[in-house]
Amino acid sequence: MSAAPRRRVRRGEPIPVWRQIEIDLTFEIRTGFFGPGDRLPSESELAKAYGVHRHTVRVALARLADEGLVVARQGKGVFVARRPVEYAVTRESKWSEFEQRLAARPDGKLLRSSRRTANAELAALLAIAPGSELLVLESLRRAGPGVSAYCYHVFEHARFAGVDEAFRRLRSYTPALAELGHPEFFRTRTWIDGRLPRADEARALAVGSDTPVMVMSYIDAGRDGAPILFGSAVVPAGRLRFRVDSP
Repeated sequence: MSAAPRRRVRRGEPIPVWRQIEIDLTFEIRTGFFGPGDRLPSESELAKAYGVHRHTVRVALARLADEGLVVARQGKGVFVARRPVEYAVTRESKWSEFEQRLAARPDGKLLRSSRRTANAELAALLAIAPGSELLVLESLRRAGPGVSAYCYHVFEHARFAGVDEAFRRLRSYTPALAELGHPEFFRTRTWIDGRLPRADEARALAVGSDTPVMVMSYIDAGRDGAPILFGSAVVPAGRLRFRVDSP
């Protein structure tokens, strides 16, 4: 006979009790202990297990619903929602192909274009000289309902002047780079991290400033292996699932 999961909260902590319960249930959902369609314990069952009032549990469940992790069905309970869409991280990874898989049209919106100077780290990533002028583009890209990313793309300005206007017009980097003579490019490195969003990111993604975001940073290179861009895609946690397949 298996034992029920141990549920406990720490009182007197800076993190509110309802938030601790939300974190606990989020863990169980995202690790698969509760799968899509599974019914969560009732408010009264959770309140008893955690030793809290039902209102505290209700706040935690409402937050899970806001994040798209659960759905409430009147008279039946709270159930785990469908898994978020998966984004496979491969050598051929491109947002344009992800859009096609979801039957979405190119929907990139250029938010900001600026110039920066390459420090040693960015210069090494892009294989250029430190001090080179960079073109930094910020954009919002959508691939369907609830699937959006706040994106940063960093280019060497000398090689890619005009890519901002091409992206503004074509709403996708794949055809924009093709216009500049780079019809093919490939993912060579990827990093995945998490943090809280910047104010501009939270506003564009329509999330709270305390909503965690996943950040996928990467290098794309041309057929000759020379880096083309350093990019970062910022996605609210739970909206998109990154999948890395081992060879």
